[in-house]
Formats: sequence, C-alpha cells, structure tokens
Amino acid sequence: MLQFKEGNQNAFRKLFTRYKKNIVNFCYRFCADRELAEDLAQEVFLRVFKAAPRYRPDARFSTWIFKIATNVCLNEMRKKRYRFKRESLDIPVNTDTGEIPREIEDRVQPQPQDLLVSRERERFIREAISDLPGKQRAAILLRVVHGFSYQEIGKQIRHSEKSVKSLIYRGRQHLRQALEAKVRGE
Repeated sequence: MLQFKEGNQNAFRKLFTRYKKNIVNFCYRFCADRELAEDLAQEVFLRVFKAAPRYRPDARFSTWIFKIATNVCLNEMRKKRYRFKRESLDIPVNTDTGEIPREIEDRVQPQPQDLLVSRERERFIREAISDLPGKQRAAILLRVVHGFSYQEIGKQIRHSEKSVKSLIYRGRQHLRQALEAKVRGE
C-alpha cells in the first residue's frame, strides 16, 4: 500500500489480486448475496484506491482493509432496500460466463440422510447469523472466519477490545439460543 501511495499503480493491482477473494467472501458471508457481495467488494477497493494519499500504516494492511469492508457491509445493511437473501452453499453460482463452484467443496460423498441433516444444520446457522445485529455479526465473522484478534476487530468496527469481546459473547449467546430453539422445534 505504501508503494501505491507513492504512485506505483502495479502495487494496487497486487493488493487487489491478493485480497479480492477474501473481501468478496467476507462480504458474501455478511450479506448472503453473491452479486451484492461483488458490488460491495468493488466499493471496498474503490475506497482503498481513493484513500491511498491518506493511508498511514498504523496497523496491518489486512486490518485496515477489513475495517473498510466491515463499514461498507454495515452501511449496506442500513439501507432500506436491503433484503437478506439466502442461498444454498451446495449449488454452484451462475454467472454470465458459466457456473462457478462454491468456495468450499466437500470431497467426501455423504449418505443422503447425512446430507439432509448437514444442509438443515447449515441453514439454521446461516439464518441464526443473519438474525444477529450488524456489529455482532461483523465481530463474529471477523473473529471466527477471518481469525482477527479482538484488538484488530476493535480497530475495524471502532470499539474497544473489551466491547468486542462483549459483542462476540452476546452474539454467541444469541446464536446458541436460536440454534437450541430450532433443535427443540420452536
């Protein structure tokens, strides 16, 4: 990023290539809509591009770019037109150029009943995550999926480390309650 800040356009291409997949996947996990996730990722990289003159390496670059991604996703959630779309993780994504397999591919062929149970469990989890308040959802996704520390998450969502721990704790409690209710059939 420092090279790009100094005018090296090729450095931005390298950043884009390195982080594109992670940012699109983060946005997808946040909004569950592939097209929207790609648009949000594009917005993230546009903001990175525009912010180059002001960039200061106060933290890791990944912390900084995921902070931007989190803010872009939270802003999208606040829009009135936002509707949460749910898709199966097993069905390939259709694009103009053909089908793209999902990011995570299960190479073991489970039995049909196991597959049904697994799909149902995944659906419950996705629904429970989608019902979390935005900041809790962002904190949990950044921690669990992307492995950021509490301190890094705090920088990304502008909360103290203690507040991040509380958000994650409350989010996990909410997930546990929602999943237990599903198991009981409520």
